[in-house]
Amino acid sequence: MNEDDFSDKKSGLKTFDAFPKTRQTYRVSSSRGGALTIFVTLLCIYLTWMELRQHLDGTETQAFSVEHTAAADHALQINLDITVAMPCDSLHINVQDAALDHILAGDILTKEGTSFDDTSAHRLVPLGDREDHVYNVLARAKKSKFGKSGRKTSSWLRKVDRSSCRIYGSMAVNRVMGDFHITAAGHGYGSTGQHIDHKTFNFSHVINELSFGEFYPKLVNPLDDVKATTDENFYKFQYYLSIVPTIYHSENSHRSLSTNQYAVTEHSRQVSSYQVPGIFFKFDIEPLTLTINEHRMPFMKFAVRMVNIIGGVLVSGNWCYKLVDLFVEYFRRKKRSMDGMISGRHVN
Repeated sequence: MNEDDFSDKKSGLKTFDAFPKTRQTYRVSSSRGGALTIFVTLLCIYLTWMELRQHLDGTETQAFSVEHTAAADHALQINLDITVAMPCDSLHINVQDAALDHILAGDILTKEGTSFDDTSAHRLVPLGDREDHVYNVLARAKKSKFGKSGRKTSSWLRKVDRSSCRIYGSMAVNRVMGDFHITAAGHGYGSTGQHIDHKTFNFSHVINELSFGEFYPKLVNPLDDVKATTDENFYKFQYYLSIVPTIYHSENSHRSLSTNQYAVTEHSRQVSSYQVPGIFFKFDIEPLTLTINEHRMPFMKFAVRMVNIIGGVLVSGNWCYKLVDLFVEYFRRKKRSMDGMISGRHVN
């Protein structure tokens, strides 16, 4: 035999594989193996997604403690931006607290004539299970001096229609229970001056902003962009506010934010001509401080955890496959032996 018939001397060594391979005749494909592969793959994807969400959201813990207010913090800042469907010279703004202190808020806040525009506002509705994560709050928390908000009517409306009044600004009040109200001139508590015609009363309003403490424009509060309208002249809008001092803290970025959250309950109704109509904000400060602490897993620890999870799923899947295959083979052999015994008895 000629050696040239079995080799090509000109080409030399074309391929080389040092790792042993299982022969195709020894490989057995089964539906169980395919189903288990799909299940393990989906399980790995699901666990990876859940771990990634937990890593991005972090873990938050909430704790209540008794509020310790320093002497310098006995004042509370109120940030307000509201539009009332009455002229500015017909409104009286006043604050009265539990310490019997009176503040003429009309002399502190800015008032300007404008048009009444409630197209982009909404009624007061429950916020449901809305939850602000610490990292979202800290990202939006940028201090600002209280000024005009982004809500502006069209320029031609501002020039033509100035029958409404926009009241905005910040003022400091005592850190005690109090009552902030907007009434008609000459009709409010402790109000002086001439009375205005009752037929001109219209306390329909749009609250653009109402917050307590440092002013953070991007933080969302329950009464932001809330409207309330009425066709009655003697109507009393009442908002009961429960203020909770809140501290947001992130262990990863070491940032903290001290602010105030509040819950609101509305109770509005038509009143008689012997009562005082208007817009009333009754606020009370809870003696507790809510601390929301965020902890997020370091990235290296997250990566090691993912490797452990995926590796554990693959190993467990392999064990499950071998265990199932062992049981199937056992029952298959038992069935064959039973069939052989039945066949032998039949032959005899």
